[in-house]
Amino acid sequence: MIFISNLINESKTGSDKQETYRTLLSRHKLAMKHGFYFEALLIDYAMLEDRLVAFLWAAGVLNDADKFGLGNRRNKSQLRQLYTAYKGEDKTPVLRNISAKADMILALISFAEKDHCEDDRYLSSLYNGLRKLDLETLKGALLALDTWREYRNEVIHGAMTKNVYSLNDKLEENAAAGLAYARTIDNESKKLKRRTYIRRSVNMPVKK
Repeated sequence: MIFISNLINESKTGSDKQETYRTLLSRHKLAMKHGFYFEALLIDYAMLEDRLVAFLWAAGVLNDADKFGLGNRRNKSQLRQLYTAYKGEDKTPVLRNISAKADMILALISFAEKDHCEDDRYLSSLYNGLRKLDLETLKGALLALDTWREYRNEVIHGAMTKNVYSLNDKLEENAAAGLAYARTIDNESKKLKRRTYIRRSVNMPVKK
């Protein structure tokens, strides 16, 4: 996910993106080894954003990985219903921030945890694909992510106002946890991406 694309060049190819991933994961390892936990947290957040987008793309929630409108004309209303049922409020999710992305995936998990018998091509495809995942592990990571995100925001936006000993107390733990959550989401998004019938059910492209 690129916010200021005119300042930093984007990855143009799959191999380019793989190289970026390898480099950042290597930097994360070095940061953890040498105690540069602020840098590790930055890499955690970037990877979490990217892997959440990957999951939502594979689920047909995003038509385009670089745009954040909800679905397309064939499944937008269904997705809104799933989100409303999970959140208990009638609104369309704005998928630009990390919490909304996580909530949307939690809404999908909630849908997959129940019996499904509707005669809807997209929902049936989505349900079948989601049921192939380790939903319990994924849900645990997403729920834990909410507290992790609050911690990370306090560090990034308020570090200079914190007691330095309290600030240092859980930096290493949270820097490691962020990457672990990202890896969990990554593992499940890769499984879902192979279920190309989900995106095909609403005529979405199956290659980025």
